[in-house]
Amino acid sequence: MWLVFLWRRIHLGRNPLARIPDRIEAAILVGGLVAALLGVPLAAAAGSETYATMMARSALETASRHSTTAFLLEDAPPARIGVDGTPSAETASVPARWALPDGGFREAPVAADLGASAGDAVTVWLDEAGAMVEPPVLPMDATSTGIGVGVGVWLAAVALLAAGYLVARRLLNRARWAAWDREWERFGQDSRS
Repeated sequence: MWLVFLWRRIHLGRNPLARIPDRIEAAILVGGLVAALLGVPLAAAAGSETYATMMARSALETASRHSTTAFLLEDAPPARIGVDGTPSAETASVPARWALPDGGFREAPVAADLGASAGDAVTVWLDEAGAMVEPPVLPMDATSTGIGVGVGVWLAAVALLAAGYLVARRLLNRARWAAWDREWERFGQDSRS
């Protein structure tokens, strides 16, 4: 159904009732569709570049970070239960201690699940200097980010093209209405003569 509508909108043929604004609108619509299709490889390239950047970051962070087990020194705040009866997935900052490779210990606040007890083990990530850092970017994160960027770039381009088409159509409608007004005015003058 919509393909028939689109075809009729684009293909005006030798229709004697098709005006210049109708043909301009059809040309803008065809141009927008072609631009949207040509935007697919560009969006894929943007997603691919983002994926490659994230994978390089993942390799660098995986090589320079390691995990260790820290033990909570205090209880975390109690867990909150949702209306559906499931505990919330929130975390809280709780003091913890972990062993360093040189044999020493370090204490710092870590993120622990609500309801965790003192002595529970949590995983922390450390850099080469032993400072606590975020976990490394995983390949799965790189994949989802790359796909998200590619799809997002294409959808943004399509939204801009659609907005441009709608603005052009509104301007062309004004031109059509003005032409109708002129025709009615001329018809009124002709009927009075």
